[in-house]
Amino acid sequence: MAYDRALRRHVHAGADRNLLIVTNAYPLRVSAWSEIPGLMHGFLGRAHGLPPGLFTIHDVRDALARAGEAPRSVAAARQVHGAGVLSPEDVPLAREDGAGVVDGELPEGDVWVSASADVVLTIRTADCVPLLLVAPRARAVAAVHAGWRGTLGGAVEAALAALVARYDARPEDVSAAIGPAIGGCCYAFGGEHLAAFEARFGPEVAAAWRHEGSASFLDLRTVCRRALERAGVRRDAIHVLGPCTAEHPDELHSYRRDGAYAGRQLSYIGWRSGA
Repeated sequence: MAYDRALRRHVHAGADRNLLIVTNAYPLRVSAWSEIPGLMHGFLGRAHGLPPGLFTIHDVRDALARAGEAPRSVAAARQVHGAGVLSPEDVPLAREDGAGVVDGELPEGDVWVSASADVVLTIRTADCVPLLLVAPRARAVAAVHAGWRGTLGGAVEAALAALVARYDARPEDVSAAIGPAIGGCCYAFGGEHLAAFEARFGPEVAAAWRHEGSASFLDLRTVCRRALERAGVRRDAIHVLGPCTAEHPDELHSYRRDGAYAGRQLSYIGWRSGA
């Protein structure tokens, strides 16, 4: 891919050509997606993210405004580490009053899909994997909050299935962006779960684990990539952007690192009106 060289920190010899490590360049965006008419997307860093604690739709709009986006409608959900699929075409979106208070309870789910114009799908993460999908021919997009439970529960596959069923998208036409998340360098995760992951994603998923003595570490982004490929997304259409959240406190929030003091990164995707 023709990434902007000025944004590269490093791509080591032999590395995946679609792995882009970027610092101090938020929002992170896939350069090639700038060629898709009307598409808006990004992975926001710490400076543009949400503070710890409760948030309102007004907070989400402010974060998007700092990224240069001003959509008519914003989709946000109460994330529950599952694989439930939502669409703004079916679910009334939370609105804000003059004080920025959320009007009504947020819908519950971890996957958003849409083909509507001027609606931005958003997800919030601190260490979990933020995943954005676009099907240009179908003019459809998806945003996925993929923690280990949601990934094992099929959140990635649910997003792709919804794009196919609702918008006649084809998996081979879908392009995916996997944003900053805790890496295998830092994500201590029980090796006892390996069998369940192998049962769902095949024995090759064992490559996402690293073992040091009695400790095991998981690279969940590698698992998400495996899920995308098994669901039919082309390998060269999967882009991995950004560093490990836990290793970069100046740039990114991390729940594993900061606990209750962690804020949230905001990731978003949608179509501009009139495109």
